[in-house]
Amino acid sequence: MKIKTKLVMGYGLLVALLIVITTIGYERMANMNDALEKFYQVRYAKVKLTSTIHGDVNTVAREIDNVLLDNNDPANRVKTIHQSVDTVILRLTELQNRVQEPAEQQIVDTAVREAERFRVYKDNVLSMLLAGKTAEALEYRKTVGNDTQKQFLGSLESLSHYHQRALDAEIADSQSMYRQSVSATAALSVVGIVLGLCIMLWAIPTITKGLNLLTGMAKKFGQNRLRSLMRIEVQSKDELGQLARVFQRIAKDLHAKNELEAKYNMAKEEQAWVNTYMARITELLEDVTAVKQVAQTFISEFAPVLGAQYGAIYLYEGLRRSDTVRLHGVYAADGHEVEAARSFGVGQGLVGQCAKDGKTLTVDSIPASYVRIRSGIGEASPSQLLVYPIRSRDEVIGVIELAAIKPFTFIQRELLKHLAEKLGTILNTIYDRLRVEELLRESQALAIEMQEQSRKRLLANELLEEQTRQLKRSEELLQNQSLQLLEAKEAAELASRAKSEFLAVMSHEIRTPMNGVTGMADLLLESELTPEQKEYALIIRKSMDTLLFVMNDILDFTKMESGRMELEEHPFLLEACIADAVDLFRGEAAKRGLELVVDIDPEVPPFIVGDPSRLRQVIANMIGNAVKFTETGGVYLLVRLAHHEDDAQPNSLFLEFAVKDTGSGIPEGKEDKLFQPFSQVDATMSRRYGGTGLGLAICKSLVQLMGGTIRFVPGERNGALFVFTIRTSKVDPDVFDSDIAHLESAVSSETVRHIAADSAGAALIADNRPYGSWIATAQLRRLGFAPSTADTDDPEAVRRSMADSASSVLLVIGEGIANAADIARQAIDRGNRVVIVTNGKEKIDRTAYAGSGRIVLLHPPLTLALWKKALAGFTFHPPRDG
Repeated sequence: MKIKTKLVMGYGLLVALLIVITTIGYERMANMNDALEKFYQVRYAKVKLTSTIHGDVNTVAREIDNVLLDNNDPANRVKTIHQSVDTVILRLTELQNRVQEPAEQQIVDTAVREAERFRVYKDNVLSMLLAGKTAEALEYRKTVGNDTQKQFLGSLESLSHYHQRALDAEIADSQSMYRQSVSATAALSVVGIVLGLCIMLWAIPTITKGLNLLTGMAKKFGQNRLRSLMRIEVQSKDELGQLARVFQRIAKDLHAKNELEAKYNMAKEEQAWVNTYMARITELLEDVTAVKQVAQTFISEFAPVLGAQYGAIYLYEGLRRSDTVRLHGVYAADGHEVEAARSFGVGQGLVGQCAKDGKTLTVDSIPASYVRIRSGIGEASPSQLLVYPIRSRDEVIGVIELAAIKPFTFIQRELLKHLAEKLGTILNTIYDRLRVEELLRESQALAIEMQEQSRKRLLANELLEEQTRQLKRSEELLQNQSLQLLEAKEAAELASRAKSEFLAVMSHEIRTPMNGVTGMADLLLESELTPEQKEYALIIRKSMDTLLFVMNDILDFTKMESGRMELEEHPFLLEACIADAVDLFRGEAAKRGLELVVDIDPEVPPFIVGDPSRLRQVIANMIGNAVKFTETGGVYLLVRLAHHEDDAQPNSLFLEFAVKDTGSGIPEGKEDKLFQPFSQVDATMSRRYGGTGLGLAICKSLVQLMGGTIRFVPGERNGALFVFTIRTSKVDPDVFDSDIAHLESAVSSETVRHIAADSAGAALIADNRPYGSWIATAQLRRLGFAPSTADTDDPEAVRRSMADSASSVLLVIGEGIANAADIARQAIDRGNRVVIVTNGKEKIDRTAYAGSGRIVLLHPPLTLALWKKALAGFTFHPPRDG
C-alpha cells in the first residue's frame, strides 16, 4: 500500500492539514525523483557515450598499429578502420547535439576538431600503406599519429572529467535535496504526530523503513560502495521503493562505467608493456651482426618475458634456403638431461611442419616423458608447448619453440607475434648485409677476371688480325678447290651413269645363261629321274628362280637410279591385273592356311589407263611380303577411290590400295628402315626369309612414277598395314572401244568383278580407326552384306546413326567408340544384332544379354573365318525389312 493511501485513511479527520503535509512531502519526493531520472537520462548517458568514444579511438589506434606491423589482407582491415572512425564521428555528433552548457560546448567542439585531425591522420597513413609505403607510414605514425592520438584522447578525457564533475555536482544536489526532503518530512511528521499520535503509530513504521533504506543507500552511494548498494533487495512498491530502485540503476551504470575505465587502463598498461619490450629488442640487437648471436640473445632475453621455462630457436642455414632448419639458440636446454634437437628437416616433427606450413602450432596436455623443466629444487612437465614461425617478406626463415608450466596468455602471444616480426626484420637485414658482402666479393673477383679477359682480348685481337690474313689466303685456295670439286662432281655423275649402264648390261648378259640353265632344268625335270636326282633338279630350278628375281630387282633398281625407267600407258582390266599378282601366292597361302582376300570397292571403275605390269609388280611385292611374314590369319588387299575426280582433268582419278596382314608386324622404332634400298627391318630376316631389301624401295619408286605415294600405317597391334596410291584415269570409250571389247573377251569368268548380292542384309559399321572400318566393310561385303559406315567424328552422331537403323541391320561397333557398352545395350533393346570389336579394355557385360542371342564380341585380328564363326553364333535372326 502506498504512503499516500495510508495517510488518507489514517488522517481522515484531519484532511486539510494532512493534505498540505502530504502535498509538500510528495512534491519534494517527486522533484528529487525527477532530478534523479533527468540525471540518469542526460548526465550519465553523456558519460557512457564519452567512454565508448574513448574506447573506440583506442581500438582504432591499435588496429592502425596492427595493420602497419602486419599488412596481411590490408583491404578488409582498412575498410574496418574506416567504419570505426566514421562511427566515432557519428557518436561525437550525437554528443554535440546533447550539449547544454557553454563550457561543455567548448570542450565538445575541441573534441570534434581533434576527431577531424585524427580522421585526416587515419586517411593519410592508410593511403601510404595501400600505396606500399610501409616505412613512410610507420614514420608518419611515430611523428604525427602519436601526437594526434594523444591530443584527441586528451580532449576526450577533458570531456570525461567535465562530465564527471557535473555528475558529482548532480549527486551532491541530489543528496542535498534528499536531506532537505528528509528535514521537511521530519518537520511535517512532528506536526502530524502532535495532531494524530495514535494514527501516526500505524503509518510511521512504513515511512521510516523506506527512509532508512534510502538513508543506507545514500550512505553507500556516498562511500562509492556500488556493489553493496546493487545487492540490496528492494521489496517496497511505494514511492520510496521507486526511489531506491533509481538509486540501484544509477549504481549499476556507474559500476559499468568504472569497469570500462578499468579495462581501458589495463589495455593501456598492456600496450605499454608490449612497447617496452619492442624497444628492448631493438636496443639489444641493433649492434649484433652474427646470426647465431642474434638468435641466442633473443631466446635468452625474451623466453622468460614470454612466460616460458624452455625455449629454442631454429633457422635456415646460410643465405640460401635449404631443406633443414638448424638450432641457433636455446634457453634452459643445454646439458645432458635436457638437450634440444640440433636440426629438423622441413616437414619433420612439429618444428619442421611449422617451417613448412608457416602456421602456429600449440600442444596442450603434454605427456610427462615428452620434456621436463628442471630447477635446483625439482622438476615438472610443461602444460603447453608453442611452436611459432619467424617470417620475413612473407617467407618463413625460422621457428621459435617455447614450453611453459602455465598456458601462454593472450598478451604473451601478442608480444611473441610482435617480437617474431621484429626478429624476422633484423635477421633479414643481416642476411641482406651478408648477401651484399658476398656480391662484393664476387664483384671483386669478376673485376680481376675482366682485367685478365681484357688482356687476353688484346692478344686475341692480334691473333684475329693474323687469322684474317690467313683467311684471305684460304679464300683464294677455296675458290680453286671449288672448281676442282665441280669437275670431280661431273666425273662422279659420269661414273654413276656408267655404273648403272654396266649393271643393266651385266644383268641382261647374266640373264641369258640363266635362262639357258632354267630351260635345261625344266627339260631335266621332264625326263626320267630318280627321286634324289629330281630333288636336285628342283633345287636348281628354285635357285635359278630366286637368282632371276634378284637380278630383276637389281635391273629395275639400276633403271630407276639412272632415270631410264619408263611407264606404259594403255587401258587394262584392274581386276585381271590384281588377280595375276595375287594368284602367284595363293598356293603358298593355302599351304599355310591363310586367307587371301581381295576386295574392290564398287565405285572403282573396272577399266583404267596405266602400266599394268608395273602395278602388278608393286602388288605382287606387297602381297609377297605380307604372305612371307604371316603365319596365321590372312592377307587382305583392298582397293577404293582415294578422292573425287580432278576438275582440271575430267577422267583423272586416284586409287588407294591397302595391304593388311595379321603377321608379326613392324617393330616400334624400325619404321625408318622401310623403303630404304638394301635395308631390312631385322638383320635376321634375310637369313630366315631371304631377299635383297630392294622390294619396298622399288615399290616406292614405281608408285612415285605413277603419281602416288606409299606409306606404312603405324598403330596396328595385329600385323602390318601398308597403303599406296596411284594416279590413273578412266578409259574413254570413244578412243579405246575396240581395245575394251578385246580385253573383256579375254578375261575369264573367274576374274570378272564379283559384286556380292545383298543376300545377308544391311550392316552399319562405326570404327574410329580410318582403315579399321574399311577392312570390316570389305570382309562383310565378301560375306554377302551391304555395309555402310557411320561418321565417328561426333560421338552423338554415332549414337543417332545407330538409333536410326532398322532392327534388321547388323551393327558393328569398332575400337575407340565412346560409350560402346551403352550403345550396344540400346541397340539390343531395339532388336538389332550387335558385333563389338574390342581390344579387351572395354568392359562389356555380355552375360546380361546371353539369352537374347543378339551380341557377339570379336577380338582382333579379324579374319573371314572369325566373322563367319561370329555371325553363326547369333541365335536370333530378325526378318528382312520389306
